[in-house]
Amino acid sequence: MSERLLLHLISLWQAPDYSTIIHMLTLAVTGVVLASLLVTYLTNPFARFSIIRLPYRAKLQEKILETVNNNQKLVIRQNIFWKLFAYYQCGIYIITTRYLNSPRSGGATVDEIIADIHKLRYNPNRLLLISGDHFNGLFVRNLGVFYYPMLDRSLPGTLDDWHSREAVYLQTVAYTLGVFHKHPKLTTTIVSMGPYAATCINFYAYPSDALFGILYALASLRGDESTQPYAYKKARRQLDTVDAAKTLLTTYSHTLETLYAGYREHVFDGNTHLIKKTVHLSGAKDITRRYSAFYDNVVFWKTTQLAMTLGIIPNDKSFLASLKQAILDTFWLEDEGYFLEDLSEEGVREQYYSSDWLIVLSTGFLDITNKQERRYYTRSVGYVQAQKIDQPFAIKYQNDTRAHRQFFIVRMAVASYGGDAIWSFWGMEYIKTLTLLAHQTGDTSYATSAKYHLDAYEATMLRDGGFPETYDAKGNLLKTPFYQSIRQTGWVIGFEQARAMYQALIES
Repeated sequence: MSERLLLHLISLWQAPDYSTIIHMLTLAVTGVVLASLLVTYLTNPFARFSIIRLPYRAKLQEKILETVNNNQKLVIRQNIFWKLFAYYQCGIYIITTRYLNSPRSGGATVDEIIADIHKLRYNPNRLLLISGDHFNGLFVRNLGVFYYPMLDRSLPGTLDDWHSREAVYLQTVAYTLGVFHKHPKLTTTIVSMGPYAATCINFYAYPSDALFGILYALASLRGDESTQPYAYKKARRQLDTVDAAKTLLTTYSHTLETLYAGYREHVFDGNTHLIKKTVHLSGAKDITRRYSAFYDNVVFWKTTQLAMTLGIIPNDKSFLASLKQAILDTFWLEDEGYFLEDLSEEGVREQYYSSDWLIVLSTGFLDITNKQERRYYTRSVGYVQAQKIDQPFAIKYQNDTRAHRQFFIVRMAVASYGGDAIWSFWGMEYIKTLTLLAHQTGDTSYATSAKYHLDAYEATMLRDGGFPETYDAKGNLLKTPFYQSIRQTGWVIGFEQARAMYQALIES
């Protein structure tokens, strides 16, 4: 029998059956693909049969927040195979949500849609707080940028909903600290790879705002940072996370010191007091290649301020003041009345504008109650309105796509994403700015504009069955053959805050 097998193998070697070989290779490739898809499903923290576990848990028991920290179980997988697989996973999620799964809310009213989104996105039984749909990994910036209103205690809602928001926000930042404690190098994204395993990857470049997200969340959870641009109503809820946040800060203080030192060394030019012009960073507008962007400079200022507030670095008010002045002197275009987008040769030459200048509001970089600083807001809003950047509703990044500035894969899939697409998050920041300007100046035209944009968003929420991440330049749900906007994004918390601020303005 063995001799026959040997002769058969020799015959195959001498005269190979190519159809058999191709068939075997096809089966092998199919098997690998199916296995990878299965692993991708099982390691999705939001899949029904996910194998992912929560290393850090928070639960309110009889008005006392109890936490269990098992971050020591976390395993970080950083070899090239795991990194490539992490990118592969993220790509699969984008395709599946484009063609297979982007559910509408079943709500018939705006408030019912909001309730559906809260139930879907703010679930403390899940590993992470995410934007939704194709974003199954943790983009760390979300903690301080897109989700900064999470602990706004003035918002309406049930007590259970408030406790869920506290818990999921706390659990997410604790998980982030646990990962970076074992991998003390900042990245834009953390992707789950096993029950307690994770891989850290960068989308496009080193992050400008990941550390900002972590520090902002810790400060908010500890009660040191206002989670609303300016107080507009008495708090409805008690903050239950103060002690837990203090414990996290103590536990991971050395990790945070290491992260800040590495971040500052990588991005900051001590001679100019600005972000290095030679380094590309990945921020909220990560799809666009920029150098020393206004957004990134403001975020560095705020990150440094937070690090001082939390005792991670020594307090130095003069350094913060010098940073702020350098940013204003460099980026403000007095004749045009807006902030320059970045310091790239093309950006300076073309005097590019970008709506992520609105980061000045949530960070407190510019105080809208201060008459001297308020002019930056009024002039910038005037430019936006004159250029119709807030039409058909707020707000586009800019009026043109500037596709050549996008990374290749984004340019091919959805070129307008970082261009003339309407972003709901920045739209909410714009509405808040209008509302606050109405309050500070008494100019009712700002209030009229704020109401127009809020009404437009309520109409689109009912039309689209959710609170989408992005819209096209005409105000429709952003969709291309390769991409579709998140329909029910957790960013709806920003809409709730903007609406509450406007209602408080009218009542006053």
